[in-house]
Amino acid sequence: MAITDYSIEAGRARTLRQQVHLNQLDYRRELSRLTSLGGTQREWARALGISQPSLSSALKTAGTVIAVRQGFSGADPYEVCQRYAVGQLTREQLIDELMRWDYVAPEKREHDYFDDLRFSTPGSFDDVGRAFNDRLLGGDLYDTILQAVDVLVITASRLRGERTSK
Repeated sequence: MAITDYSIEAGRARTLRQQVHLNQLDYRRELSRLTSLGGTQREWARALGISQPSLSSALKTAGTVIAVRQGFSGADPYEVCQRYAVGQLTREQLIDELMRWDYVAPEKREHDYFDDLRFSTPGSFDDVGRAFNDRLLGGDLYDTILQAVDVLVITASRLRGERTSK
């Protein structure tokens, strides 16, 4: 009896699911950009080949989408990892962006009665950890990014005269 590793078999479907999500984000951001140029919803709906009520609904959702951070490929580290996973970024681009990201500092993290480590804080390095858990990054790449970010944090702390526990 053959044992099938479904996680390997599902790899392409996982990548396609990420691509669909990114396409939705890009579409919503583009709708926001287009409508900010002026014109009525009716005019834009006609130009897009959709109904005005469909555009109105899409714009409501688009209003909740966070803009891509200037100089980066995504609105948060997780989105940057998604773009790498679907082939929109090279390994070098991913590492560069995640090393330059201004992560949420630990003192700004959300705290919960039980354990703040059980909850992911958007904009923190938790996003990279979640990308690893979701198989957007391999273990070797995650370790490379973690080490690079750790070096930057330690260096910045030393430049500010802080003591590090490492």
